Amino acid sequence: MTSPQSSTNSAADLTDLEAGLAAFKQEDYSTAALLLETSLSMAADQPLIARAQMALAIAYERLDETMQAAQVCQQLQNNSSEQVQTWANRTLDTLTKRHPHLAPQPNNIPVTLEEPRFSDLKASESSMDLSGFVPLPSPPPVKPSVAIPSTTGFISLNTSSEQSAPASLPADSASTSVLPSAAHTDAPVKRSVNLYQPTWRNAGRAKHWKPLGKVKWLQLAIIQILTAIALYVGIQQMLYWVFASYSTMLIKLLPRLGFSVVQSGAPNWTLSFTAVLLLVVLAGSRWILDGLLTILYGLQPLTLPKLAGYSPETIQLLPRFCRQNGISPPALGILPTQAPIAFTYGAMPAISRIVVSQGLLDQLADDEIAAIYANELGHLANWDVPLMSVAIVMLQIPYTLYQVVADWGSQKTAATSRASASLIAAFSYGLYWVLHWIPLWLSRQRVYYGDRVATDLTGNPNGYTRALLKIAIGTAKDVQHQKQTSYLLEGFDLLMPLNYRTAISLGSFHPHLSIEPLLQWDSTNPYRQWLAINSSHPPIGDRLQLLSLYARHWQLDPELNWQSLPSKSRQPTLSGRQWRSLLLQGAPYFGIGLGLLIACLLFLVGWIGKPLNLEVISWMASDRTLLRGLPFVGFCIGTIIRINSFFPEIRPSSLKASTPNLSLADATQQATLLPINSQIVRLEGRVLGRAAINNHLNQDLLLDTATGIVSLHCTSRFGFLGDLFPKATRPADLINQTVVATGWLRRGTTSWLDVDTLQSSSGRTSQSAHPVWSTVAGAIAALVGILTILNM
Repeated sequence: MTSPQSSTNSAADLTDLEAGLAAFKQEDYSTAALLLETSLSMAADQPLIARAQMALAIAYERLDETMQAAQVCQQLQNNSSEQVQTWANRTLDTLTKRHPHLAPQPNNIPVTLEEPRFSDLKASESSMDLSGFVPLPSPPPVKPSVAIPSTTGFISLNTSSEQSAPASLPADSASTSVLPSAAHTDAPVKRSVNLYQPTWRNAGRAKHWKPLGKVKWLQLAIIQILTAIALYVGIQQMLYWVFASYSTMLIKLLPRLGFSVVQSGAPNWTLSFTAVLLLVVLAGSRWILDGLLTILYGLQPLTLPKLAGYSPETIQLLPRFCRQNGISPPALGILPTQAPIAFTYGAMPAISRIVVSQGLLDQLADDEIAAIYANELGHLANWDVPLMSVAIVMLQIPYTLYQVVADWGSQKTAATSRASASLIAAFSYGLYWVLHWIPLWLSRQRVYYGDRVATDLTGNPNGYTRALLKIAIGTAKDVQHQKQTSYLLEGFDLLMPLNYRTAISLGSFHPHLSIEPLLQWDSTNPYRQWLAINSSHPPIGDRLQLLSLYARHWQLDPELNWQSLPSKSRQPTLSGRQWRSLLLQGAPYFGIGLGLLIACLLFLVGWIGKPLNLEVISWMASDRTLLRGLPFVGFCIGTIIRINSFFPEIRPSSLKASTPNLSLADATQQATLLPINSQIVRLEGRVLGRAAINNHLNQDLLLDTATGIVSLHCTSRFGFLGDLFPKATRPADLINQTVVATGWLRRGTTSWLDVDTLQSSSGRTSQSAHPVWSTVAGAIAALVGILTILNM
């Protein structure tokens, strides 16, 4: 029988193990090793003790105590769990390959009796990776090249039917308690030990390579022309509407106050004014953004000697690129933030600036930094930087206003000041959100071209792959550390190498599961191009698979272990059933198109009736109310058709049977191909995001769970307008609190949770109303459409 004293000691030991695991997660390996050493005297049959011993082995490796790490692995080889034994065997094999002195000697002297040599310890230290991954000792054998698909016009290269073998990395074995929208599960799922250990393969680069071939630059040029036209029309129409509305208001108001009014006519001057404005912004974009970044984010010049200390390869790359293209070297800048950031702006290559962050230089290796700079140089070579610079300057006007006003209002206590700041900040952010749709198409397509040039310049698609993944990891860590998304990440997202929402999600999963299945979902989903319409970047899995194909073309083994690589076309053909699913997914928006189509058909019928003097139908050719009103009616019909499928009922009886500590990583792996086929889930975690007025529209809400971060979408019964009204508990009121979130988990280019309820441990509850708001929005659209058609 166990004495009370021994029970107390056991509880204290378990507390030490939990504290040690927490220190290990924070990369405090010295403290972790000190606290976890008590696990060696315990039986590793319990999952917590097994995890503690596994973490202890890795901590010893990080501290260059390789002998102790090997001893712990040998002890774990005797564990009763086959999964633990497999992990121990694999880790010990990696250790012995990297540290030959750990291997058993011919005379069978145990490895534990041999002391490590100083030279071996230094070699171990140099092979460690700052991102927390343990590099594998050597890449697998090279396989023949495969075809490169024709995305954005990239021509196919050498073809081969051979495909890469799947990775042998262990998957996250933690089970998931997910409630599918079609059939709910009542039985709780048992959870096992997470044995996944992330690794870098450190696959090689090409020594001597031939260019990948020509691409269709005409496609990028056409997209830029269309984007420039859309940007001009969007800005001009916005100015026209503002001044026309202002003039109309004065004409109606001033006579009532006894003033005479002179009709000034329509503000057609906005046509020339917009053209001049955009040209001025283009010419001064470099200095406008320099000033903005200096004032708000601390931009400083980056000298070549300082850059050479981080990446000598970049110092060689920059002048070579400039000589080949006959331009002056671009200016360099650095931002004092730990978020890994890189972007370029300017009217032309000679007066542009490439900006990186201190975090990017700290977290990436020499060749990876060079690959990121090569990507930025690729944008200069493709001449997509000038137009994107104009777009980002125009977007920064409302976004900076939102940032400054929200920060100012959050510091005020007077209700009038806070209410005014809330309205101005919400309007400014809404304007930014609307305008940012204009350059999205160009932003997505230019990424493929930049990736291609970066690969051609460096011959290092694997280094570029690691760079993108480390940017994702660093971004997720920065958000977790700052407990919110920085303004810099969101405001300059269009210029970044990686979409910040994708980076947060993908980077947060890396310690918990193999990312190849997540990336494979991106690259093989037949709807991926449709799902990326509202994203600033293409699916990251699609990009990384292209980089793997480039590696195969140069007879390199890719950095990632794909289950398969395409040999010919990457453009899937949707089946009839898939088209029906896609139409249901976008029913409200396809309804708008259907309304426009019906209006055009009615116009055609009216046009035919005119020569026949059929007044019953000829009026439709001259009445524009049908063209303006029917799209609203179509939106309403599409919303009603989709609403039941999009928001299946959440049954309390099913939720009671689910496990509160849900594995987000597993739920994301099980995601269906379209967001409409959601999973009803209950997740537990800490709410991250901006506080107070900065988040009244719920634009920055994240749930940090034990296995990853997911974006939270919350709304009131009256949509964004209702979010501005006072209410008992806003979602932003629960920031930095542990909550249980219930809702519909969906996946597109990134994952998000349409929230039903957020409940904190203190009992505070924030209720969202996505189905109600969808119904209200559809009803309002129908009312507007009918009133427009009736000309009321």
